[in-house]
Amino acid sequence: MSVVRHNAVVRGGLLAAMGCAVLLAGCQAPSGPIFPTVSPPIVWPAPPDRPRIRYIGELRGEASLGARPSGWEAFQAALAGPRAQAEFSRPAAVAVAGERVFVADTGLGSVHLLDLAARRYTTIRGSPSDPLRVPIDVSVGDGTQLYVVDRGRAAVDVFDLDGRWRATHRWPELTAPVAIAWDARGRRFWLADAAAHACFATTDWRTLEQRVGQRGSAPGQFNFPTALAAQPDIGLIVADAMNFRVQVFGADATPVRVFGQKGDAAGDFARPRAVAVDSDQHIYVVDNQFENIQIFDRDGRLLLAFGQEGARPGEFALPGGLTIDAQDRIWVADGYNRRVQVFQYLSEKAS
Repeated sequence: MSVVRHNAVVRGGLLAAMGCAVLLAGCQAPSGPIFPTVSPPIVWPAPPDRPRIRYIGELRGEASLGARPSGWEAFQAALAGPRAQAEFSRPAAVAVAGERVFVADTGLGSVHLLDLAARRYTTIRGSPSDPLRVPIDVSVGDGTQLYVVDRGRAAVDVFDLDGRWRATHRWPELTAPVAIAWDARGRRFWLADAAAHACFATTDWRTLEQRVGQRGSAPGQFNFPTALAAQPDIGLIVADAMNFRVQVFGADATPVRVFGQKGDAAGDFARPRAVAVDSDQHIYVVDNQFENIQIFDRDGRLLLAFGQEGARPGEFALPGGLTIDAQDRIWVADGYNRRVQVFQYLSEKAS
């Protein structure tokens, strides 16, 4: 066989293989649901009580999107096998904008973007000249941009919702920033700094216009604050970790409520790590030493607790960040289980 004829045969075979791969990709069945129906449902409290929390499912990384390769990617997979997909290493915090889920991963030094609607995955690493190092908290603020708190670089990075870096902010007052929350009523962001034992507010990202707190145990003082949430009708909510309590501040940033103490009884805390608020103004507190979530009314009265140590649905291993989206879905960064667990708050209003 001549060389020319041999090459033609090889090219023909490759083109045929590519055509078959593309054809097969086009004929693939549509991807299944990201969160398949759980039957029987897993709920809290258990029957016969009326359920308030329902388990939805979990995310573990890119593979959780269930996206099927197509086109050139399908051809490459047919020749060399499927490519490796990104997995969570140490998820620390979650933010949600519509169907876009942002997961801060301190183990990888990056943020995962999972677009549940488009079944698309993106790794966010920050500015090429000043990349993320220890992203510990994330927020979508008013829903137009992503804000990432990086404790390792003492910085807050700003991205668009597609993960493109826009700006980096630093202030001399912040050396160990750990949390961020958008205050819709005050049109400002609050930042918590563990080393300063204080919270700071900014409206323009150039200056920190207000400071609340110093080290101590009196109301309005902190001992390693770890998380923030802001709700217009409640105020600023702070997980005051080593004081084993949660503090609530009013619109003028004065302390109005303190609840919790060190202990192992219901409503006590060992290491409050994250806070969030649902549509009925219930306050959720993740405790990463008890490895559970306790739910309180706005006055600090315990309503329900769920979770325990383990790796099954509704169990946790050093859980971290927590967010509740506009659909009352509860997203929990389950750090040592390398996953994000998702639950649904079942409001009486929706029944």
